[in-house]
Amino acid sequence: MIKLAKRTFRICRDTVTVRPLRKYIGRKITQHKLEQIVARIEALYDGRPVLIFQHQMFDTLGQQCYNGGAERYVVDLADILFNRGYTPVLIQMGNPDGDIWWRDVGHLRIFGVPGKNYLWTIPLFKKYEFVIYSGATDWGRMLHPNILISHGVTWDTPDQNCVPRIILDRIRDADTLVSVDTNTISWLRTTFAKYAQRINMQYVPNYVDTTRYCPAPRRPDNTIQITFPRRASPERGYWLMSRALPPIMQKYKNAMFNFIGFAHGEKITNDIRRLMAMFPQRIQHRVVEPDDMPTIYQNTDISLVPTLYAEGTSLSCLEAQSTGNVVIATNIGGLPNLVINGYNGILINPTGDDLIAALDTVLADAKLRKKLSENAISVAGAFDKSVWIQRWGKIIDSMKQDNI
Repeated sequence: MIKLAKRTFRICRDTVTVRPLRKYIGRKITQHKLEQIVARIEALYDGRPVLIFQHQMFDTLGQQCYNGGAERYVVDLADILFNRGYTPVLIQMGNPDGDIWWRDVGHLRIFGVPGKNYLWTIPLFKKYEFVIYSGATDWGRMLHPNILISHGVTWDTPDQNCVPRIILDRIRDADTLVSVDTNTISWLRTTFAKYAQRINMQYVPNYVDTTRYCPAPRRPDNTIQITFPRRASPERGYWLMSRALPPIMQKYKNAMFNFIGFAHGEKITNDIRRLMAMFPQRIQHRVVEPDDMPTIYQNTDISLVPTLYAEGTSLSCLEAQSTGNVVIATNIGGLPNLVINGYNGILINPTGDDLIAALDTVLADAKLRKKLSENAISVAGAFDKSVWIQRWGKIIDSMKQDNI
């Protein structure tokens, strides 16, 4: 929920205070101006700062938080840092034609640096304990000591091969690499055996708060609720669902479908309207607040995570499993770290035919749905948020030892 008039934001239960810096800094910035930017930012935090660089948490104007998985992740990570006596500070891309701005979200202070100049400011920071880079992208010259977080194989795209040299440039300066999936670590070890041996690589999968995402009694009617609990976008598998929905909805008259999340682009928006018109009252599209998601899952029987590329260990997948949903996911990225096919969910190839077949299988077999649901709840316990906090705590504590 965003309230621009009152200049406050509500994000993941945290109040965000808007505090723009008044001094204008134009689009063309000299080295001296860059040094001034860093000096002003460093004057606005104290304690034992840990710098976090993330391309965007808010939009460039600092008015809207994207509130996706990466944003939730860094806010929770800031809590861990704060509880260990650090001051977490995030630097991101700001308004190319405006001022530097800053926001407070919980324990995290976020600064927006005009345009892409925030990348140029990175080597100029001196006031920090260590640095965290959120995302395995091109950060230029990296500060040390550092942690590089890989949220999945971001260079996984369907229309072109990756260029290994470019990927090597992204990781060669990393001291510790924290990967949310084993897929990334395996790829790096195989492709860059020499460099991979020099980097401290840690597998820390994503997490779920099992106290919030927990099962609830199912509805007494005979409907089966199917939910797509993510942004409706091509990489998240929207067009697979678009193809699979009509035959499934025609065959199973008790099936109801819910799109939960933003629709990306006019083409997808219009296609959702087409499907809703085909099956009136049986297909819905809603955008809800993060705090409403536990209830969404508790009213869902089957959750779909049909990602096509660039996936880590999906928060949506974990949240659905923890709530007892039957998860149908593609065998992409880190999803096989979460789903054991036929035990706690269904893994498929990323095709429309496979999605139709999987939905047909679970919709036709109530005993299978019960088995997959019960096992999903059990396995989700291994990914509880408390485990994630402990793992990250050890990594952060090791950075303190490295600085001694």
